[in-house]
Amino acid sequence: MRAVRVHTYREPPRIDELPPPGSPALGHLSVEVAAVGVGSWDVGVAAGRLKRFVVLEPPFVMGAELAGRVAAVGPDVEGFMVGDRIIANPGIIGAWAEHANIRAATCGPAPASVDDGQAAALPVGAVTALQALDMLALEPGASLLILGAGGSVGRAAIQLGRVRGLHVLALVPEWELEGSRHLGADQAIDQAGDWSTQLQSSVDGALDLIGGEVLARSAGVLRPGGRAVTTVADSMRAPVAASLSMAYLQMRSTTADLAAVAAHVDAGELTMPVRVRLPVEDVDGALADVEAGLEHGKHVLEF
Repeated sequence: MRAVRVHTYREPPRIDELPPPGSPALGHLSVEVAAVGVGSWDVGVAAGRLKRFVVLEPPFVMGAELAGRVAAVGPDVEGFMVGDRIIANPGIIGAWAEHANIRAATCGPAPASVDDGQAAALPVGAVTALQALDMLALEPGASLLILGAGGSVGRAAIQLGRVRGLHVLALVPEWELEGSRHLGADQAIDQAGDWSTQLQSSVDGALDLIGGEVLARSAGVLRPGGRAVTTVADSMRAPVAASLSMAYLQMRSTTADLAAVAAHVDAGELTMPVRVRLPVEDVDGALADVEAGLEHGKHVLEF
C-alpha cells in the first residue's frame, strides 16, 4: 500500500510502499482510505514545528483526517460494520495511507450527501469548531467573533454559529471577506482595519484561531463577562490571557461529534469548501500551497 511518511525533518515527506496493516486490534477498525484532507497542522508536522507539543519520531505516517470504508471490525467495537463509509481524525498523524488501523472512537459516519473527497475535508476543522462552540456555550442571539475565520475551523464555526442562532462576526483578510459572507457571517471584517475600536465591548464570545497581536487586540472587544476559546496553545501564555476569561481547546475527535458534523452536512447546514483535489503523489505541492496561504478552501489528496 502507499503511505505518505516523514523520514527526516530535513527532507519533504515521501510516498512509501508498505505492507498493509494486519487485523484490527481491540477497539479498532481497519479502514480502506479513499481521500485525506490537508491542513496547516500537516505543514507543521512535516517541518518538525510541532515536536514541542507532540512527540513524533520519524519515520511516521502523516495526516490527521480521512474518509473511507470500513474493511474489518476489531473486537469490542459497536456501531460500525464492514462497508460503512466513515470519516476520522486518528490524531495528528496516521491518516495518509491507503489502509489504516485506527481507534473506532475516533471514527464517525460519513455524510451521505457528499463524496469521499468532500467528506475528507471535514474531520479536523468541523469537529474543532463544534467543540469550541460547545465550550463557549453562547445563548441564541449572542455575538460570536471568530479571529481568523478564513481557515477550515473558522469556516465551519461561521456556519455552525449561524445554526445555533448566533450573530457571527468573521475577522479575516480582505480577500476572504466575500467568502465569509457567502458562508453566512452576519458581518465580515477586514483584520487589517480598526476593528477593535469598532467592536469595543460589544462581543459576547470570541474564538481565537490566530493568537498574537490579533488576540491581544480582542481583549477590549468582549463585554464584561465575555468568554474566549483559543486553539493556539501559546495564547494561554500570552499576557492578554490574564485579562480574559479564556480556555484552551485541544480537539479530540469522538464518534458522537463526527456524527453531529455529518448530520449538519446532510441537513444542508454545513459545507467545507474544497479548492482542489489532487492525487496523493502531489502531496508536496499541496503542502506548499497550504504553507503559502494559497488554500482558499481545502486541499484534498485522493488514493
